Amino acid sequence: MAPDTLNRHGTIASVKSVHASSNTTEPAEIIEYAEPDTKYAWLVAVAALLNLATTMGTLNSFGVYQQYYLNTLYPTESAVTISWISTLISFCMFVGGVFTGKLVDKFGFRITCFSGSIVCCIALILASFTTRVWQLVLTQGIMLGLGASLIFSPSISVVAQWHTKHRVLATGIAVAGGGIGGMVFSVATEKIIDNVSYKWSLRILGILLFVVSGTSSMVYKRRIAPAQGSNARLLFTIARDPRFICIALAVMFINMGYFEPLLYVPTLAVIQSGTQSTSSNIVLVFNAGTTIGRVLSGLVFKLVGPVNANLASNFLCCVFICIFMFGVNTVVGYYVFSALFGMISTLYLAVNTHILAHEFGPQVVASSVGLSMACCGVGVLIGNPVQGVLYETYDRSHTKFNAVSAWAVACFAAATVCYAVLRWLVGRKHGVSCFQKI
Repeated sequence: MAPDTLNRHGTIASVKSVHASSNTTEPAEIIEYAEPDTKYAWLVAVAALLNLATTMGTLNSFGVYQQYYLNTLYPTESAVTISWISTLISFCMFVGGVFTGKLVDKFGFRITCFSGSIVCCIALILASFTTRVWQLVLTQGIMLGLGASLIFSPSISVVAQWHTKHRVLATGIAVAGGGIGGMVFSVATEKIIDNVSYKWSLRILGILLFVVSGTSSMVYKRRIAPAQGSNARLLFTIARDPRFICIALAVMFINMGYFEPLLYVPTLAVIQSGTQSTSSNIVLVFNAGTTIGRVLSGLVFKLVGPVNANLASNFLCCVFICIFMFGVNTVVGYYVFSALFGMISTLYLAVNTHILAHEFGPQVVASSVGLSMACCGVGVLIGNPVQGVLYETYDRSHTKFNAVSAWAVACFAAATVCYAVLRWLVGRKHGVSCFQKI
């Protein structure tokens, strides 16, 4: 992209520290093609909201498909087998972030995301013609996840580039698209499955994803020139930083336990209520909660600071899972839990982007966000199969969810510890005490 005016700014301290550790003697420069925090920046945030509404919305509405696959279409298949579909969607979407950073640096945000919308559309249409679970794993799992990876991380990164003053608010609005999309797609999916067929629900979803995401991607453009040098060297430099290690471990643990409420609470609610519609209603409430929580993440960030917000939200997730999954056995309780858990469990998506941009520099945000998302994928790959095994071994025969709930509590507790260590590291670097906002 040829900029009309080219502004060169000096090096900020966090960028210097990254390049110094990689044995680079030349000072780093941030080359800007446009000013941040403009009206166009908010247009980019809206486009990202629409893009994430299709990608994350598809993932967040999978609970409806899992319920249908497990109880209607493939009732003889184990929950472990069915769970591999959602596991691989998330794993491929997150881990693909490692490679999307390089693709964005080479081709830009627009081409990368538009290509992802094409892949996702083809994946869902192919999934509508499958007749075996392994075919769904390949299409609705792996292929859809890889296509979504071309949209997901770049959509978060481009918003972080265009915003500095209100980065957390803008990113929160963008990732709120996942909740909005989950609400729309969960209701629409159930209606189409009931009135037409599940095959046509996949085809319509694929076409809708291409139209919305493909159009929204046209708004994207680069504001800051990518960092110079080897992408592999840059990733290695970021990955060995203790602050990034804390973030990486935290998001890995979060995603090891995050999908337990999303995938198993709808099933538990159906058992308690005796009506299939409860499943989609629970998913709807959960996605409404995530939408509210992500939009309010900017307010929480201003009140307590980004690191404190992540620390508190993961601790509250532990508390809520213990209260509602072990102590409450009513449908109303599951609705309340889904709303509360949705509001606080995904704050890290908006807040971590700000932390990474602030600590490592906005010109490397595509690579740092992509690398952190890959750690999310590792957590999904570990967590979902383990939860499936726990459910089959300890819970399914007793119609209980104690084992998978205990796993989720342990995972969020581990994430809380990681953010506590991160708070100490960042506080020591910036000279902030334990009782100050950070």
